[in-house]
Amino acid sequence: MRLSSLFTQGSQLHTENGGKELPAALERNLNNGLREIAGKTQGQSVTGEVIEKNGSDILLAIGKDQLLRARLDGNISIEPGQLMTFAILKNAGGSKVLLSPLFANTANDPNISRALQMAGLPETAATVKMVQIMMQEGMSIDKNSLAQMMRLMGQNPQAGLETLVQLNRLGLPVTENNIFQMEAYKNLEHQMTEGLRDIADALGETFTQMVSSGNAEEGVALYREIFTFLAGEADMESASGGTGGAQGVPVQEGTALKPDISELFSEILSEGKETAFGKELLESLGLSGKEFSSLADQMLKAGVPKELVRQLASGELPVKELLGRLGSLIRDSELAGESRDFAPLLGGKEFHALLKNEMSKQWMLTPEEVAGEKKVEELYQRLNGQLGRLSRALEQNSASDTPAAKAVSNMSGSIDFMNQLNQLFTYVQLPLKMQGKDANGELYVYTNKKNLAKKDGEVSALLHLDMESLGSVDVHVALRDSKVSTKFYLRDDSALDLIASHIDLLNERLNKRGYSMSASFVKKGEEGPETVMEEILKQGKNISVLSGNSFDARA
Repeated sequence: MRLSSLFTQGSQLHTENGGKELPAALERNLNNGLREIAGKTQGQSVTGEVIEKNGSDILLAIGKDQLLRARLDGNISIEPGQLMTFAILKNAGGSKVLLSPLFANTANDPNISRALQMAGLPETAATVKMVQIMMQEGMSIDKNSLAQMMRLMGQNPQAGLETLVQLNRLGLPVTENNIFQMEAYKNLEHQMTEGLRDIADALGETFTQMVSSGNAEEGVALYREIFTFLAGEADMESASGGTGGAQGVPVQEGTALKPDISELFSEILSEGKETAFGKELLESLGLSGKEFSSLADQMLKAGVPKELVRQLASGELPVKELLGRLGSLIRDSELAGESRDFAPLLGGKEFHALLKNEMSKQWMLTPEEVAGEKKVEELYQRLNGQLGRLSRALEQNSASDTPAAKAVSNMSGSIDFMNQLNQLFTYVQLPLKMQGKDANGELYVYTNKKNLAKKDGEVSALLHLDMESLGSVDVHVALRDSKVSTKFYLRDDSALDLIASHIDLLNERLNKRGYSMSASFVKKGEEGPETVMEEILKQGKNISVLSGNSFDARA
């Protein structure tokens, strides 16, 4: 027996908005329904028959003389008369609750059986689950759609069905890389900052493997190629020519070159402790004083001219230019058949730390750079170009099946997937270098299919940061005219207190740009936004990309 037979029809769900007085029987049944679910908490379920539906508002019969007013989460097709199970997303004890349809217990849903029959498909556990997930994602379950999804399932038997449906709904190609990246994003294993660190570490591991297997010359040649694109062609050209590869290393007028390298380090390291200049220099190189001294020794043993070492030690030679000089020296040594002499230097942990630090500088952004116009775009252009050249260098030097090749392939695939997402949504990852500690950021701007802002002119964005000191931080920002509203979600009270005590700095910067700001602070767990990928998956297809001029994130 249908639950609807227990009620008088025509309950008029719209009367709540129309301001009409509810019939006494209907009001009594609604109160009965609220009492029935009063003890249920978020995540628990409730089953009932849909009596009426008006937009996202529904009237649900959950038992004899028990009605429930609810608002649906998501754009799910539901018709009156359907018996469905819902998850409770929010039960605040008011007159209406927030529900999300569950499909786990609807295998006997006549809509599923009818859709499979019309498509000529067997009703198995796999096909029922396929239709359930398609319905959950708000997709059409017509004959063509079901046939297409069946083909995708057959072509990708190892892929999660939910991932296949979501890629298809978003209009993204169902490829091996996109499947891998989508699942990584949903499992929060997609951070670019970590991927870039993996490449730097894998290069050192790969070089060590090549040397130990007797391929030292190829390993040195690989590093020469890496120095070429990290230094830039112009630096490599200026480094070439002259004897011993030392041309292009200018000595500033008035600089007294010490006869022994140890004397220079005695100026930088005072009784084992860094002076102000020495500390700043060492931090810029990513080395300790001991590592710096050891690196200088290794450079001299490899045949690097003293002038070059002194220029580095005095802070007059950027590491980017140093790599160009080393590339030139290696090129000369290759002609003389002596490139193996560079293997101990390039394989040392000190040089690896120096190289990793320079790669981090080129492949990440400081907070100040994020504010620069087109800086993010330039970063990705540089990454695409350098990763492509690195991949080719690995192939050319018999290192295509190495940890470095795998790390480069994973990062290239991640950037490609993110680029595809950005064709549909305003989304970008921000690999950040912050005072010696790396952080990962994600920026997602909420957009509408037809308009770049809500009807009231508001534009909103979600900034997610994973930071070593503060942990996971979410910042929801809403902009309407010149008024900025921010809500910070942080992991604990100490993080909340830290941000709150410095919020005036942000307010001052926004004021200088003509904005006024209001801020609130929430401890995660009490409430908080969904992850960026969860927010993206809630949206429909063909989302317009937001103009960069519509939201000022430079403050």
